[in-house]
Amino acid sequence: MASTSTPNPDTKGKGADLPLPSNLTPDQIQQIIGALTGGSGNTKEPKIKEPSTFHGERDQLRGWLAQLSVYIKGVGWEFDYNNDRIVYALSLLRGDALKWATPYIERRQDVTWSSWDDFQNELQGQFGEIDEQGAARAKHMRMAQGSKGATEYWNEYRLIASQTGMDDATLTYHLMKGFKTELQDAWGMDGSGSEDPQFVAKWAIKKETKMAAIKYMRHGIISKEKTPSPGTPQNQNGTFRPQNDNQGDPMELDATRRRPGFNISAKEYQRMMRRNLCLKCARPGHRAAVCRSQANSKEGAAWEPRNDTKKQWRPPAKAREMEVAKEEELGNDESPQ
Repeated sequence: MASTSTPNPDTKGKGADLPLPSNLTPDQIQQIIGALTGGSGNTKEPKIKEPSTFHGERDQLRGWLAQLSVYIKGVGWEFDYNNDRIVYALSLLRGDALKWATPYIERRQDVTWSSWDDFQNELQGQFGEIDEQGAARAKHMRMAQGSKGATEYWNEYRLIASQTGMDDATLTYHLMKGFKTELQDAWGMDGSGSEDPQFVAKWAIKKETKMAAIKYMRHGIISKEKTPSPGTPQNQNGTFRPQNDNQGDPMELDATRRRPGFNISAKEYQRMMRRNLCLKCARPGHRAAVCRSQANSKEGAAWEPRNDTKKQWRPPAKAREMEVAKEEELGNDESPQ
């Protein structure tokens, strides 16, 4: 039977108590309350992104288990639900990892775990690093910032350093050793002697940000000094095209730019190329790369042929002696008896 409610005289004109049906569900009651109070009636829980699949890569297992742990906490499986967690993890296995799990899924082989922790240990034994600490230390010794930012380098460093088992002083030393030279110099100038890698990393990130800001300020001043005149033609992307007083053919100008070592005009260059002439001596039969004549060093000077009369060929000394002896012998043979 539907319930009824007696009107309250104090609420007359302001909204009396309304009778509610007894067959309303809790969700419907929450919707009515939300409509009356201006709220939604219930709080929408955030959607937890599902972990990616795992194919058996040793260097990916740690990150995948971390994703899985976040998802399990988000859906409320953190306590108990051992079987649900294991089944869900098995559903995400692919490639070599699925090959390993298939005999257990098909019940052709007895499982070796009885809890979620045992299952994670089994995964670590199959697809984790065989010597986790040794592998981490080897990677740690090779790490360097390179072209990465300080934040990216620190996050990669911290991930590997957490597996090395080294003390803070050693970690700080290798962290600073891997930083860029300018950060190392700045650390020496600041004179801080902290051995906490977290402190050093925060200092480096802050210092790199300041250095980038100063570099940007200087670059802005230089750009302001080199601002083109209003008459300079502008490209579509906002940059300016340099003005060229030599209004020549673009192909000819490009040809001249490609041959900066020769003091010749674009037209002369094209003429010599058409006739297969050397760009150094203007003679046919060879290229400028193998030309033995000296390049003309005076800009705009005309080419002059070499004077071959200055250096006439003469046979070597032995050859001249042999020719003289031969001439004498011929002379003796032709002389009258």
